[in-house]
Amino acid sequence: MEEKTRYEAMAYGPIGAAVKAAMPHTEADPIGVHAAALALYSAALNGKLSQPDGRPVVVWTALAGRSMVGRKGFALATAEKILSDAIGEWLSLRRQGGISSGPSLVQTLWETEQDSLTSEGGLDGRTLVIDEEWPTTLQLTKRCPKYSGVLRTSWDGKRVSNVTKKDGKRVEITVNEPSLGFHVHIQPALWAKYISATEAAGGSYNRILPVMVERSKRLRRRDYKGSPLDEIKVSGSLRLAYEWVQKEHRQMELSAAAADRFDDISAEYEDELEELPEDVSCFIERSGEQVMRVACVLVAAERRTVVTVKALDAAKAFVDYSIASVKQLISQSNVVKSRTIQPLDAKIRQKLEMYGGEMTSTQLYRALSSRYSAAQILNAAEDMADVEVVEQRQRRPGANPTIFRLVEVMPEPEPMEEPKPAKAPAPRRAPAKKAAPAKKTTAKEPKAAPAASPPAPREKAPARKRAATKAAP
Repeated sequence: MEEKTRYEAMAYGPIGAAVKAAMPHTEADPIGVHAAALALYSAALNGKLSQPDGRPVVVWTALAGRSMVGRKGFALATAEKILSDAIGEWLSLRRQGGISSGPSLVQTLWETEQDSLTSEGGLDGRTLVIDEEWPTTLQLTKRCPKYSGVLRTSWDGKRVSNVTKKDGKRVEITVNEPSLGFHVHIQPALWAKYISATEAAGGSYNRILPVMVERSKRLRRRDYKGSPLDEIKVSGSLRLAYEWVQKEHRQMELSAAAADRFDDISAEYEDELEELPEDVSCFIERSGEQVMRVACVLVAAERRTVVTVKALDAAKAFVDYSIASVKQLISQSNVVKSRTIQPLDAKIRQKLEMYGGEMTSTQLYRALSSRYSAAQILNAAEDMADVEVVEQRQRRPGANPTIFRLVEVMPEPEPMEEPKPAKAPAPRRAPAKKAAPAKKTTAKEPKAAPAASPPAPREKAPARKRAATKAAP
């Protein structure tokens, strides 16, 4: 679908206008730019802006796209450029890399709060985690049983703590109202490897909005003196909105029509959850609140506190796209899981075909990701009829390289069938004579036929005569 059509339904207010204005100068997906902008901007507003029920409005997003093709880094860079005038200084001070354990996450939030105590604004624990290599971090978080719990609680804005020992004494570090922003990148193929439905069922990942992204276009570098992103104009409206929120705490509210609309949206999501399998529904159980959070951020960017139906519909369009992304990621994960493991000989043949039919032993070992020993590969190749293993002699000193080469296998000739003896033609039968038509008789009573006398018994020939008869030619 064309990028303008896909994004139009979710583009709202100054954020939507800024993203659309930036698109001619970026190769990123507009929805990816929108997702990154929501994560960064909501993290900056966190602590000073809340939902109608008092909960935080921070939006956590994950861009899922193939390396190079997805343009995830372009999307983040574009969002940073758009917001540079509004929250650029805050981003440089509060940005953190991947955090892989619960205690370290609590420690980071606590230290940020402590550093802010000496500032003019007072206590300020706003922190933004940006992890462009999220799979690496996820691999480490599996070792920490506390990480998921701290992450979930931070999204809810509730108290998190960690107990450590200092000088032999028990010390508890507590953050009463964590203000954590979160934006990460992941490849779709790695989603199934590191994010399971079991973990999602506990609520670890239904607080994050995954967004599938792809390159929107290719820009010609000759058309720009520097980076195309340098042509993007910053959003003055978003800077004014940020300053407006920082002056005092702003609590959002729903208009009467928006309240009815939100009830309908929540009911729609609940009905959908009942129909979806659990391995999908566990990722989108908080879709209703996600719509509310996104809508609050979009409206706050307009320097207003009343959420309208139009803002809710734009927020729902974005969350619906995230739900579709989850289904696509899970579908791809199931395809990966259902693939059968190829035997070694098939892998060798596949790699040789990719490299033009010939590889050195070193190239082949590396192509197979070192999952097999040299002896295993050599034995498998020697048993393959279409692979030739030769030692290439060379004049220079050192070991001669071993070459694996695909060869054409001549089909074995099929055995000649012996000609079958011709069958003698069957003798032709004489045509049957037609029966003579029966003579017509008058309707007189037939005369009784005389009784047939029994046949006279035949005399048996003597045994010797019968034998002589048989012996005669």
